[in-house]
Amino acid sequence: MESGTLYVVATPVGNLGDITLRALDVLGSVGAIVCEDTRHTRKLLARHGINARLESHFAGNEERKIPLLVESLLNGTSLALVSDAGTPAVSDPGFLLVRACREAGIPVVPVPGPSAMTAALSVSGLPSSSVKFLGFPPRKASARESLFGSLSGDPSALVFYESPLRVRSFLSQARLALKGREIFVAREMTKVFETFYRDPEPETLPEKGEYVIVFGPPNVEEGAKEMEPEELASEVTSLVLAGMTHQEALRRAARKAGISRREAYDIVKGKGARRG
Repeated sequence: MESGTLYVVATPVGNLGDITLRALDVLGSVGAIVCEDTRHTRKLLARHGINARLESHFAGNEERKIPLLVESLLNGTSLALVSDAGTPAVSDPGFLLVRACREAGIPVVPVPGPSAMTAALSVSGLPSSSVKFLGFPPRKASARESLFGSLSGDPSALVFYESPLRVRSFLSQARLALKGREIFVAREMTKVFETFYRDPEPETLPEKGEYVIVFGPPNVEEGAKEMEPEELASEVTSLVLAGMTHQEALRRAARKAGISRREAYDIVKGKGARRG
């Protein structure tokens, strides 16, 4: 008997209209949809008039459910794997089901679409020729410190997901450990309260909603040198007098000094001393 196919289907990260025609075709044709939260997925299906059997699959029941799902696929039933938002199996327990299917020789087919990571990168305005996706960071400050230490010199843009309850402490610690990087924060993307921040103060971030945090590559250009506060302020003033906006002048001076725009802003405004 020919086995079924596991379709890995990307679904909206917020706005229910952000789904592809192919995804709707697949979701309406498979034997069952494997999802994290059946209530959440049912809302998406109802919006698009799809009536399908749902199978819950989340971190707590994988050991029990994966053998049953693999058996169903081997018996010829095709399934669609979805997550609550975005692309399944990316910072998501779904990868274990995908791996089990690969090991059993079951076809696994991607149905690409929304991704919180790529959505945030696309509007960040930060260089992204090299990107390192790190998912959710450790909860403990000591573990985060070790992680940040290993990333401080990494030339890539760094992308994290974070919960609203930890975003302030995470960003406060990251700004000190990952100096010299511009920061872009996306909150509640594609939803009613979608908000974007560039180099925000951690305490200004609402403790509600889902967050994606992007750290640009180290903001160091060839020949970057440490600059005293007075020298940095003078550089910014010269650039503004030459016709640049204050924001662009700060950015250019920051690159010259090998620091982030936020650090340059704090130094010029007298909020902090030059940090080596």
